[in-house]
Amino acid sequence: MGNKNFFYAVSTLIGTSIGAGIFGLPYVIAHAGFLPGVFMLIFLDAIILLINLIYGEITLRTEKKHRLVGYAEKYLGKNGKVAALFCSLFILYGSILAYIIISGQFLNSLFSGYFGGNEFIYSLISFAFVSAGIYFDLRVVKRIESLMTVFLLIVMGMIFFKGLPFIKVDNLLFFNQSQLFLPFGAILFSLGAMSAIPELEHILKSDQKKIKSAVVFGNLIPLILYIVFVLVIIGTSGAATSEEALSGFSLAIGDGVATIGFGFGILAIITSFLIIGVNLKEMFMYDYGIGKKLSWFLTCSIPLIIFALGIRDFIEVINFVGGIAGGLSGILVILIYLKIHNNPKLGDLKPAYQIKIPKIVLSLMIFVFVLGIVYQLVY
Repeated sequence: MGNKNFFYAVSTLIGTSIGAGIFGLPYVIAHAGFLPGVFMLIFLDAIILLINLIYGEITLRTEKKHRLVGYAEKYLGKNGKVAALFCSLFILYGSILAYIIISGQFLNSLFSGYFGGNEFIYSLISFAFVSAGIYFDLRVVKRIESLMTVFLLIVMGMIFFKGLPFIKVDNLLFFNQSQLFLPFGAILFSLGAMSAIPELEHILKSDQKKIKSAVVFGNLIPLILYIVFVLVIIGTSGAATSEEALSGFSLAIGDGVATIGFGFGILAIITSFLIIGVNLKEMFMYDYGIGKKLSWFLTCSIPLIIFALGIRDFIEVINFVGGIAGGLSGILVILIYLKIHNNPKLGDLKPAYQIKIPKIVLSLMIFVFVLGIVYQLVY
């Protein structure tokens, strides 16, 4: 049972990370260059791993179940709560919007030849299906998450071996100095799994010492998969790499593998869409005391309205949301960590693990987030 729960915990983090963001990575990294793009991916993943470990410690120090908004209010006061609410709504609503956009693209590619329709219609169909799943609690999602994670790993392997013979080394040596920082926001978006961290305490409640290992594995496995995915897509597609990765890939490889790729995309989107949507619904329920039905309505209606108003550029959405909201959320977590470690009595419980990070490293992390936010606003 302990191993099973550990697998559930790791699967939850993997499923939350590997969502819409992975499909934007090849496009933005192709514009910067494969090698500098992968270096940035590894560098930012190391920072996000520390953020996730810090956040895990914060949840373990706090007796009452919260999300980021609740933790910020407890340790940083009302101003912290307002900032956390802005970040949480920004990144969660932005994530759902990205899922709505790209799910329509994938479903249209798969089924429009048989049933007709367009991306807008298929986005609405996907949204209706997943929003129904959000209504149910995370225990249901957890079972789906584990099954989907296995499927994702299998399909990723199939894409890798199908695309490997078509990789051209020249496509991987391209370098564009003027676009070096373009991948920043999309990378932060694709690495975002912090919203699932509080659930690990519930999944591993009988052995909370394993939470730290679960966070590490749940962070490193997506990194490896991202590098492999970016390698195959850019290596085969080169300058023809499409915004959602798979259209350009199918042109380079052939239509046969396209079905596998789009199927992988739908699986990844469903898992992350569910976990992010449930997290947002529970934030309304736990941190604001709103009823389940109204929380579900607030979760699902707002991104649908934004989508209907015409915000449908996938790359712009994930870059903007990841670069700004992802950076602000990381800074907030660091500030909570510093407040607690400067005054350990603020915590309610002794955590199952503690992570000690030098202040110089924390300062560097904040600097990176601020730099990314400024770049995204200027860009």
